[in-house]
Amino acid sequence: MRHLYVHIPFCRSRCRYCDFASEPLGPHARAGRVEDYVALLRSELNDWVARGAGPFETVYIGGGTPTVLPARLLVDLVGDLRALQAGVANPELTVEANPGTIDRELLAALAAAGVTRLSLGVQSFDPALRAALGRSVSQQEVESAIAAIGAMGWEDWNIDLVFGIPGQDWVSAAADIEAAVGAGPSHISLYDLTYTRAYASWVRRTMGAGARRAAGAFVEEHLGAAVARLEAAGYRRYEVSNFARPGFECRHNLAYWRGEDYLGIGASAVSTVGLLRRTNPREVKAYLARTPAAIEQLSSETRRWERAMLGLRTSWGVGIDEVAPVLDQDALRRLLTGGCLVERCGRLSLHPQYLNVSNAVLSSLLVEPT
Repeated sequence: MRHLYVHIPFCRSRCRYCDFASEPLGPHARAGRVEDYVALLRSELNDWVARGAGPFETVYIGGGTPTVLPARLLVDLVGDLRALQAGVANPELTVEANPGTIDRELLAALAAAGVTRLSLGVQSFDPALRAALGRSVSQQEVESAIAAIGAMGWEDWNIDLVFGIPGQDWVSAAADIEAAVGAGPSHISLYDLTYTRAYASWVRRTMGAGARRAAGAFVEEHLGAAVARLEAAGYRRYEVSNFARPGFECRHNLAYWRGEDYLGIGASAVSTVGLLRRTNPREVKAYLARTPAAIEQLSSETRRWERAMLGLRTSWGVGIDEVAPVLDQDALRRLLTGGCLVERCGRLSLHPQYLNVSNAVLSSLLVEPT
């Protein structure tokens, strides 16, 4: 296993739209569970290392918001994780952060400890749109976070944006893209909003029954223009939702999309090694109680299907011989003839013009494992 995901499930507060495994930091901090969590995280990792995991080419510390941890706790954890990359040429170590949880001092300490890549969750530069997501982040916090990153001269970093927020129009969406590009990151992620049941209900109650449908129509009409603006600014679309300047693609995420084995530690973290998948308990208390991970035995067909589904979201696509058993051959011929798919040098990929409707293309192409 050469790729490691580390889950920090704590946030200042939980955003209304969020479906990630995250819990407010305050109650856990007051009960002393934050230090206990990190200690158990280290123990879980040590067990895996003793069984031969690592050294790790990529490490991704996600959440939640890792940067809400006490600074020394986070910096020490980063240092220990970096030590597990010893001997790796050009290792990648990413930390996720939110505005309001970083400053120049913390960024300097993280860089010194070995962080090579930062991912900043902005979601929108428009306060009203952040409010629609239930994000308790002020405009000053957004501006201060970006200023701190700029003052550090950080080279490899990402801004997350959400596209299709209820109430968003093209003026505000274009302004978000221009603000993100203007901040100078090497990577920008532009995610379509995913609705949890609770968030869909809140939107319906507060914004009207047609708000979600209007947001979906907005995405259909304007996503192409958003992609064009990012590409014109030098960000190459290398995956459906991810854009990077050449050489700054997220190598950790590429490992997922290429179907490589990976280890996940912490609450809710998933590991996939060969045909075995382990999923840790989602809640912090259950994880601290050492509730056993759920174990799933995968079939070769399932792994191949996942490889095709994820790989076809990237600009590189997949080796057609590798995934041929999970392709509907009639659909494949039809999609190739229609120009939705491209076959070149034994590799199959979506035509760039069809990345915006990748879900529809893939649903017609892939045969679900039985």
